[in-house]
Amino acid sequence: MKRKHILTIAAIIAAMYSVAAPSATDRWYSDDLAADGERVYRQNCITCHLEAGKGTSNWQKRDDEGNLPPPPLNGSAHTWHHDIKTLVRTILEGGAKFGGSMPGFKDKLSAREIASVIAYVQSLWPEEKYGTWANAYPDDAETGIPISLEEVSAPAENAAVKARLERLVSAGTPVGDPESTPIAGILGVEAGPRYFYLDDSGRYLILGEMIDLESGENLTELRLAEMRREKLSQFSNEDKVIFPASGEEQAVLDVFTDTICPYCRRLHAEVPELQSAGVTVRYLPFPRSGPEGPGSDEIRSVWCAEDPAAQMTAAKSQSDFQPSNTDCDRADLVEAGYNLGVELGVNGTPAIILPNGLMIPGYRPYQELLQVLGVQQ
Repeated sequence: MKRKHILTIAAIIAAMYSVAAPSATDRWYSDDLAADGERVYRQNCITCHLEAGKGTSNWQKRDDEGNLPPPPLNGSAHTWHHDIKTLVRTILEGGAKFGGSMPGFKDKLSAREIASVIAYVQSLWPEEKYGTWANAYPDDAETGIPISLEEVSAPAENAAVKARLERLVSAGTPVGDPESTPIAGILGVEAGPRYFYLDDSGRYLILGEMIDLESGENLTELRLAEMRREKLSQFSNEDKVIFPASGEEQAVLDVFTDTICPYCRRLHAEVPELQSAGVTVRYLPFPRSGPEGPGSDEIRSVWCAEDPAAQMTAAKSQSDFQPSNTDCDRADLVEAGYNLGVELGVNGTPAIILPNGLMIPGYRPYQELLQVLGVQQ
């Protein structure tokens, strides 16, 4: 974390100290602070979270991109489950760690504005909900200050956590910056195609997945799915071999493929069924033996062909297929696709990426894919 970010958090805490005079309802914030927060909310939050924090009615159902819609903030959803530290970090960093698409506001809102909007949101909670929250987080309820500055800034700033993980993974594996998770004191760190958890001291590494038992969601896989979507966007549609949906498009599948892979050929034979159901299939190259290994010329000839889609079908349907042009401006896309697949954790083909970023390894019958996509045949 940059020094600017640390100072922002420090300023937020200072702002909370300066405005934490209890109101008549014995809440940690003053009525004036909540009123200021309503102004901030109307300027920055109301478009998504609606009037008085009503949120969307289907806030637990993910959209086609795998994101959760803006939830209610009025106490009818999960906001009251979190301490103030988590609320502050969510405003600063965004809602990705909870599966949402809310951007971070660390460069847009001042310390007092962040403190005030938290106060306004909590003012929307009924007394029963606020009481439950206050019993769960009594220190927060008393002062509005959840933790000390050191406890706030150290996890996000802790370069030692990142450095320790870098020493554990293979040389050259990119390691991301530690980020907060829904569990206090536990950080998530991206390392290549994997996602690890460490305590904020960097001493303990946790191998495994984080499951939200209340929602039943695999939070680790959802974070990996978000990472896949971000990285997949680096490979433009113009660089893929696309088989468009027939009629109105209902869904899209991105598929890492190898032309000499038997199960890739089996899936490709069912692509017309997917197209007829309104599914677009977008192929990315992934020669399983590497960009210079067996089969790489075959897949390179597909990307170099004047009609790549026709060449793809020929390469996957003809047992005696012979690659033609393998040296063109698009030939390097084969290596780029392979490297991207490795970065995403692809270790075999076909590897099917759903619109929400979840990955299905291996072949699946088209009927099963349509069911997963929620598309009627």
